[in-house]
Order: sequence, then structure tokens, then C-alpha cells
Amino acid sequence: MKPSQIKTIGIVHSSYKSREKSLKQDNTKLSEIEILNEFVEGLKDIETFSHLHIYYFLHKSSSYSLLTMTPWDNIKHGVFATRSPNRPSPIAHTIVKLIERENNVLKVEGLDAIEGTPVLDIKPYILSLDSRLFATDGWFGKRKLPFTPRVYEYRTETEWKEGKEGISKAQHKDDVRIGCPPEFGGEDFYWSPEHLFVSSVEVCIMTTFLDKLKKNNLSILSYRSNATGKAQLVNAIFKFKTILVKPFVTIEEKEDVDKIEKLLYKSANECMVSNTLNVKVDTKAVITTK
Repeated sequence: MKPSQIKTIGIVHSSYKSREKSLKQDNTKLSEIEILNEFVEGLKDIETFSHLHIYYFLHKSSSYSLLTMTPWDNIKHGVFATRSPNRPSPIAHTIVKLIERENNVLKVEGLDAIEGTPVLDIKPYILSLDSRLFATDGWFGKRKLPFTPRVYEYRTETEWKEGKEGISKAQHKDDVRIGCPPEFGGEDFYWSPEHLFVSSVEVCIMTTFLDKLKKNNLSILSYRSNATGKAQLVNAIFKFKTILVKPFVTIEEKEDVDKIEKLLYKSANECMVSNTLNVKVDTKAVITTK
């Protein structure tokens, strides 16, 4: 069989519509693989396995570099020594957990593919054949992390002054005048917990983005953003439901627009604060050139 005769056996259905908003390979997101009718018979007995190898075509991949930076360290590696989706032959492979089969549809967990991804092949994961006792992690096991993997502590102090006003403090930092927002009896000039909450997401996205710029050898001329957090009653309790962050970025080179936009999406997905919250965080970037 020639490469041009490789067949698509199915299509991925996922809630993720773009590469930038898809999860990493260790995700627990559920998605579906719809097998084309002509190949359904090949699914016989597949439900007897707990995990599957999925091979698929990265149809949105448009370019590649033989040396690439990964999220795992700040050193460039050869593309064939990484799992970068940007490859000379954009074929991907993931091991997924099979949740259930319903006729020609496989519901799986852990597939990092977007909506409409063509599936090329499926094979069962067989523990006795696929697990290698003396396998090594190569550079991944020896990588230089940008931080020490440990538990970090962030300490603050709060002191009540009068009424609904207080002072928030932290070592080596300026004091912040805090209190209730006006909706709950406070003053307009207080930094309320609600404002600090929204600001923490906004600042975390910015600092994550600046770190990614450095790792990708990119630069910008300016950055500013605004953020809006929407709170509403949920079962008689006020909760934040969404936070929208709008970054405004000015850059020098027009050809860098797509790269900058992708880094902003990644920053929103990988920001430690937004990842900690049970709140939907969206970004809407405006990128202009000088």
C-alpha cells in the first residue's frame, strides 16, 4: 500500500474545537470516536480491553520545526525526541481509556484531539506486550525544570480597621486597603475580595504569557488587559460563573500574530490560578502591529 492509500477509519467528536483549547495527553476529558460504517465489523471484541492505542492525523498542523521547545523544560529538542504536534508527517498517537462502546461509537477518556480529527487506526493496549520493564525516560527524566517541584506557600495577613474595611498584608509588599464591594455595603475605593479574585486570574494569565514569550524567543511592544468576572445566584448562593480576560497586545511583526494568539490561549489554559478554579475562564485577545 502506498502512503496515498492510507484510509480514515473514523472521526473524533470532541468539545474542543481548536488546538489551542485542547487538553494535554494526561487529561480526563471524555470524547467519542465514530467509526465509519465500512469498518464497524473490525470493532468486534474491542470492549474486552480497558485501553486502546489511537492513531490519528493532525489535520490542522500547518508547519514544523526540526528543533522544538516543549512545555516540560526550556531547552530545544529534536522534533523526533518530543511529542510536539508539529511534525514532518503530522500523525499522532495516544493511549486512551475505553469507557464504553455503543454500536459504531467508542467513548474514550484522555484523547487529546479536536473535533473532526481523522482517525487512522486503533489497536488494543496489551499490558504484557506494551509495557517495557527497563524503558527509560531519556531527556524527559533528566529535564531542567524552570522551578523546583515542591509545595509552595503564599502567606498573607488581614487586619480589620473599622466598619467593613480592613488591611491586607504580605511580607515585602505594600499594604492593600480592602473591604466589601458596594453591593454588599462597602465603599467604591476598597479592593474587594471579588476584585482581587478576578485580578488574580488576569495577572496569572499575563505572567504565564510573558514566560512563554521568553521560552519561544518572541517579543512584544506592549501588553495590557481588562477582566470581567460575572457572579450570580446559584441555589441561593452567589458564585462566580465566568471570567473573561481581554488582552490587548502590540507586536512588531505581522507574521507573529498567530504565534502570539496561540501563546495567549495556552497561557489561559495553563495559568495556575485559573486551573485551580471551578469557574469558566475565557480570553478574547486583540493583537495589533505597530
